[in-house]
Amino acid sequence: MPIHPPEFNTAATQLAPHLVDFPGKLIAIYGRCLAGKSTLGRFLAWYFNSSLIESDLYLIEGGGLSYHLDEIDRIIGRRLAKPRPVFIEGVAILKTLQLIGRKPDLLVYVTNLNNPGGDCFEDILLEYEAAFAPRSAANVVVELAHDG
Repeated sequence: MPIHPPEFNTAATQLAPHLVDFPGKLIAIYGRCLAGKSTLGRFLAWYFNSSLIESDLYLIEGGGLSYHLDEIDRIIGRRLAKPRPVFIEGVAILKTLQLIGRKPDLLVYVTNLNNPGGDCFEDILLEYEAAFAPRSAANVVVELAHDG
């Protein structure tokens, strides 16, 4: 078992009833920069024997929060074709999914209590949070306290 904070087990326990038959569900993980999205996503993918898409890998160089949407959509489609959950994480993930015409089945909201504002894209994320209200839309909220 990987080393992880106890909050990760809590998140897995809260998600488990939704994933009991392991259908092809899309689970989005949102949090600001350095909140712990990627680490939580890796843990959940391991825990549920599924996959994680790290959206930062598909950023367009020099494009801010612009992504290679066609690639993200292609990968989601292929992975959802198998009866396993697919986790996808990133800042502004709900907007990214909306742009490709996808809606997550579940949303996990991650915050770092030691740095709740994150350290990047402040103006963009304030606008995003006002439009998508990810914390109130979340099925699971994970509060971590770390120094990044």
